[in-house]
Amino acid sequence: MTTFRLTAEQRRYFYELVATGNITKAAQSLYLSRQGLSRSMRGLEESVGVPLFARGKQGVKLTRAGRALLHHLHEEDRAWEGCLDRLRSFGGSEPEPVRVGLLSMFVGYDQKRQLLSRFQEDDDLRVEIVDGDHDVFWQAMLAGTMECAITIAPPEHMGLPSIKLADDTLSVLLSCDDPLARKSSVDFVRDLRGRTVVQTSPYKERLYETVFRNHGILTDAILHDRNLMLAHVSTRKQCFIIQTEYALGLVTDEVCRRPLVNAPLDMASVFVFRPDLTPCALRVARTIVGDFGKTGELDAYLAATAPPSRRDEAVEALRRLAF
Repeated sequence: MTTFRLTAEQRRYFYELVATGNITKAAQSLYLSRQGLSRSMRGLEESVGVPLFARGKQGVKLTRAGRALLHHLHEEDRAWEGCLDRLRSFGGSEPEPVRVGLLSMFVGYDQKRQLLSRFQEDDDLRVEIVDGDHDVFWQAMLAGTMECAITIAPPEHMGLPSIKLADDTLSVLLSCDDPLARKSSVDFVRDLRGRTVVQTSPYKERLYETVFRNHGILTDAILHDRNLMLAHVSTRKQCFIIQTEYALGLVTDEVCRRPLVNAPLDMASVFVFRPDLTPCALRVARTIVGDFGKTGELDAYLAATAPPSRRDEAVEALRRLAF
């Protein structure tokens, strides 16, 4: 059965006939012949399948079905006006994106999708996830082109505030047929001497260069690509050091994970952010750190660092966000 839709013309004719209650007057107002208007309304009644008007010597009156149609059309008009008001409230431009730095090596598609899905119903907020290296994220924040990132602790001289998200342990990824895979854990000092560790982050390569050299550990810098890293580990018998939280998602049939002990490396996940977060960026930041139970720490920092003249305002804004 074909769905019938009222045309704009039928709608206008129906409204005018309802308003005047007289076919002749309505036809004159619409610059139609009386017969033409009558034919159009009878065609409408045939399309909906019920009489809409009761015709008599005193003019035309709406039937019960006609009143129901009129009510529905009024509801449609009100809904359309509401839609227009909402569209006009958006103005002429899209909201500025809140850019969040997440390393694709560690954060998979599903995690990114879940983060974005939290904000998809918010018309005033657009979140953009950016991939890159740690120092690239920090430089972008200093330049004002990124709001926050999950990374490692930045150098103090950058002056970027940060919150440690978790004291995560480290793991090493190995080929399943690597002799070290038979151990329950891998000792950084004793077991990795003479071995080659894959480095996918230029910044980490520079940061840990001295530590690896002092312990007789070789490094192999490759592109920041998950599949390439796994291929080096599984086929070249190299290894990869990573936080345990992320290592769990990188295990395959060819690559296994073992806890890494005695490693003089600090790779704790840290939330780094600009000190002048916009209200939209603050909402995103609170959502991210909230997963780690760190919302109070973020709010306390922002309230404590706000200028005296704005401190009460900042505290009140944070209070509203909490609800």
